[in-house]
Amino acid sequence: MKIGIIGFGNFGKFMAKHLLKKAEVVVTDVMNKKQEAEEMGLQFVSLEEVTKQKIIILAVTMESLEEMLHKIKDKISADTLILDVCSLKVFSCKLMDEILPNNVEIIGTHPLFGPQSSPNSIKDMRIVLCNVRSKRLNTVKNFCESLGLRVFITSPEEHDKQMAVSQALTHFIGQVAKKMDIKRVDLSTKTFDNLMDVIEIIKNDTPALFENMQTMNPFAKEERERFIAESKKLNENLNLIGGQNEIFSI
Repeated sequence: MKIGIIGFGNFGKFMAKHLLKKAEVVVTDVMNKKQEAEEMGLQFVSLEEVTKQKIIILAVTMESLEEMLHKIKDKISADTLILDVCSLKVFSCKLMDEILPNNVEIIGTHPLFGPQSSPNSIKDMRIVLCNVRSKRLNTVKNFCESLGLRVFITSPEEHDKQMAVSQALTHFIGQVAKKMDIKRVDLSTKTFDNLMDVIEIIKNDTPALFENMQTMNPFAKEERERFIAESKKLNENLNLIGGQNEIFSI
């Protein structure tokens, strides 16, 4: 099996390292990263060469996805399987379906892990598959399982609804804690340690990544505002109880 990867950033490198166990991998990037690729045992080739592969994974940023789709749409051959790894599936699946020719197959994917959260092993990590238009969904599912991954098949809409809570809301809370400059303390509980683990994982997020998961997910704003509203109500209730206790203590 030969797989082409467009985008050789942090996640592209992370993904290529694991795919090498099962396939021959060629990669490309807007920057010349030939030396880095060769050190990993990969072929660094032109964009045109990658588009000749029958399986192509788009590992580009969400901001550059549309531009890249337009670049490759007239270069890929019929029956090519195109996959993306964007963390928002309504956005990416809609773009791929609209821009790519009808004679290619499309599956949206979202690996729910990365180099920060799974630096040593991807065994039992989760990946989502969204079938846009492909006959090879089961083949891709089986391949992912052969890598030790747990596969979840869902629609782009259901994916983004769940991501609005598990990703957007979690990172929102983590960013608030980060801006408060909360640090580890000696007298910590396990719950606090878990919170600090989250903050340390998301501190490497780029501002663009955080903004994208908040503004490009159609369900994120509702969950964010619901959290803020419930936080205010809880704080008001606690202030009310605190005021009553002050009266009783007098």
